[in-house]
Amino acid sequence: MTTKVFCAETRVEAWSAATEYLLANGDALNVILDISSPVVEGEVGRAARKMLDALYLKEKQLPLHSVAETIFPAWEYLHRGKRGVYTRYPGEYRVLKKGSPLQWGTYAYRLISRTDAAGNETNPLDLLVAKMRRIRTEGSIKYRSCYELGLAEESYELPLYANASDGRRLRGAPCLMHLSFKLVDDIVHLTALYRSHDYRYKVPGNLLGLARLQAFVAHEVGAEMGSLVVHSTLAFLDPAGGKSPFKKLLSDVAKVQHGRK
Repeated sequence: MTTKVFCAETRVEAWSAATEYLLANGDALNVILDISSPVVEGEVGRAARKMLDALYLKEKQLPLHSVAETIFPAWEYLHRGKRGVYTRYPGEYRVLKKGSPLQWGTYAYRLISRTDAAGNETNPLDLLVAKMRRIRTEGSIKYRSCYELGLAEESYELPLYANASDGRRLRGAPCLMHLSFKLVDDIVHLTALYRSHDYRYKVPGNLLGLARLQAFVAHEVGAEMGSLVVHSTLAFLDPAGGKSPFKKLLSDVAKVQHGRK
């Protein structure tokens, strides 16, 4: 069997269980995290985040928040609302991009700024939110039920891999391939597909960013927030920094999870 599924209530519980498996077994195909309450942090989440950020600082890696912001600009949303996400962030991104013109960019920018076949700039995330809100508030119950049988329509699917610009990249290309939102019984669920996923340096921040994005969609639609499912088609642990400090971190997280000091 090449598929491993880890079900948990919180992001930390799902991540730590999958990471323990990778430490014991090495790289794995099709690792799936099924998180029922992706925004729940709690004492364990706060403790794990503090430990991870300390490790990342020591090993010269980006902190969780910085990784999360590449998926969704939560700082802008918190301080300026939707205007900050849709208007301020693109301008700030373009300024920052000038310093690294060869970099592929951020997931957040691709979600809110895309060029269609006619050469017009579009905002896929805004279109998704508007369509969900319209169906939720204007459609009859029967219409919504029928519609949800065909949820794989374009406006509910957000592909992030661009063949034209990313197809020639062998490394450094976007790892997050696709986001699929579902609106079922006034609950927003999210499934994310990754082509390659580093459980040491990226997954904790990725999960935080995805949870923030999902919360944004749910809030703007006026719906509840549901489960977050992350499918890593290839899951691995970056070997930089060695196994010992990372094993200790996981052990410390486990102690907090089980209430031991």
